[in-house]
Amino acid sequence: MQQLFNYIIIVILLLQGSIGYCQEAVVKTAFLQKMVTIRNITINGNTKTKNHIVLREIPVTISNEYTMPFILESIVVGKQNLMNTSLFVDATVDFTHWYNDSLDLTINVKERWYWFPLPFFKPIDRNWNVWIHEHQMNLERVNYGFKVMGMNVSGKNDKVNLFLINGYAQQIAFNYINPFAGKNLNHGFSIDFSYSKNREINYNTQNNKQIFFRNDNAFVRSRVMIGAGYSYRKASIARHTVRLNYVQESITDTVRILNPSFFNQGKSKEKFPELTYRYQYFNVDYIPYPRKGLKWELNFLKRGITSSMNLWQLQANVYKYINVYPGLFYTLQLQGAIKLPFKQPYYNQILLGYGDNYLRGMEYFVLDGVAGGIVKNTITKHLFDFKLRTGLRSSSYSVIPFRFYLKAYTDVGYSFNQNNFKSNSLANKFLYSGGLGLDIVSIYDVVIRLECSMNQMQQKGFFVHANE
Repeated sequence: MQQLFNYIIIVILLLQGSIGYCQEAVVKTAFLQKMVTIRNITINGNTKTKNHIVLREIPVTISNEYTMPFILESIVVGKQNLMNTSLFVDATVDFTHWYNDSLDLTINVKERWYWFPLPFFKPIDRNWNVWIHEHQMNLERVNYGFKVMGMNVSGKNDKVNLFLINGYAQQIAFNYINPFAGKNLNHGFSIDFSYSKNREINYNTQNNKQIFFRNDNAFVRSRVMIGAGYSYRKASIARHTVRLNYVQESITDTVRILNPSFFNQGKSKEKFPELTYRYQYFNVDYIPYPRKGLKWELNFLKRGITSSMNLWQLQANVYKYINVYPGLFYTLQLQGAIKLPFKQPYYNQILLGYGDNYLRGMEYFVLDGVAGGIVKNTITKHLFDFKLRTGLRSSSYSVIPFRFYLKAYTDVGYSFNQNNFKSNSLANKFLYSGGLGLDIVSIYDVVIRLECSMNQMQQKGFFVHANE
């Protein structure tokens, strides 16, 4: 009865029921000041994940006292943190057995599959749209092979990846990431190695398009990278990462003649260190597809220490997600970068049109440069949820959930290029685009974006994007 009475008080406070102002003030004050001890925390469903990895994401600990409002907030934050680890298909946190001044917490998780030995098939172009539209799905522009991805290898959210790739490029790559090392699980480390050789290379940009050179009888580019990283994460929101890489790149003399500015001083080989620092702030409900909260990143890169390779780069990304009212969301994205000194070889001038740094509706174009940015505005409406029954007996995979969102968006951007802007009409110009789209969200952080866009040149197109 005592637990039921306390629960009723919580409901009254949360819903701001219509009781007298004096009575409400007395009850609310007593409730807010009442200290409750966490007696025990029970975890269910974690057959692989270590208990301390789960407990790390919960803001409260056993035998400590907290106010009840803080405990209720910690339950919400704890579930959010657990889902953002990418370890679980689903997670719930709740309190039980509340008697007087103590209670228990129960955490239920559904673990993912963690090992994926899979065939590898991926076009080498910047996105699927370029491969389909501009290269007519040419299989010579595809990497294929085998990859082994291991997540939560030792139960501590560590990851290992091994890639054996052939086709467009020959590549061997390996990396291992352990984000939670040390006594307090605040430190992490990573190691990386990759070796690749290509028969084709993007050696220049003209008319806002990549220009390629290919030699079917010989490799025209090779790359070796060895790296190590250190990370620090005190809590669940802020993350620091420092990496040091050693890179060796070489191109054939033909490529050097085609673009003497590919590397500085007309070189065909470069060896250089890379030092990177990244600060990430993730205070959102669900990292792969946020709907409320704030996320921002600050990236610093120092590439090379000689006159032939000398780059200082600063990049900042800010994302604000607002729940306007239930089912309707607004997203503001700000992305900007600057490279110093402004005089850089072609190798260092990648800017807009690569990765996530693109305007929707301008996927077929690239904008090289040394400074620039993008502003994206998106209104999203939740349409409906759908669950596909798989027939599997597994509690984690008996159903596969899908969520559908309708969206409208506008993007603006600018890229400053002082080198070859005369042959690229979109450089040093204000750019804008907009459109409508449908986002599909499912398990394993899968997000598929279907978009109908139009840019400032009145060019229309249908584009498909999927997270990696």
